[in-house]
Amino acid sequence: MIDFEGLNYIAIVLAWIVNIAVGAFWYSPAGFAKQWSKHTGVDMMKSPKEETDRAIIIVAISSLLQAFALALLLNSLTPQNIGEAIVATLVLWFGFTAITTIGNTLYQRQGWGLWWINASFFLVVMLINTFILYFLQ
Repeated sequence: MIDFEGLNYIAIVLAWIVNIAVGAFWYSPAGFAKQWSKHTGVDMMKSPKEETDRAIIIVAISSLLQAFALALLLNSLTPQNIGEAIVATLVLWFGFTAITTIGNTLYQRQGWGLWWINASFFLVVMLINTFILYFLQ
């Protein structure tokens, strides 16, 4: 049963901030921006500011929803230890992120490199957020 009781909204906001911070690094020139641009043919530095700002806002909202959903699922699954929480997160990532994005990436005629950049970003963020949500719940 989905359990909304006991959610720590401060932990959710912290997880959201971490999501945005990791994403800002991951897709920056210090991270994987060059490889991402090579695979997608998109240079965010050359994109119209209005388009980039709109994408950032949508990603920020999506990141908040992702942090909330992960918190809700972990809260409902009630893992007994951090190991169980990590396993639950890995199953969620594998089943709903990694597998889903394979089809999206391949149908868009993108390579495995782009899939790995995007999927591993979510793996890292979800694992960090699992620690935050588990220990602050």
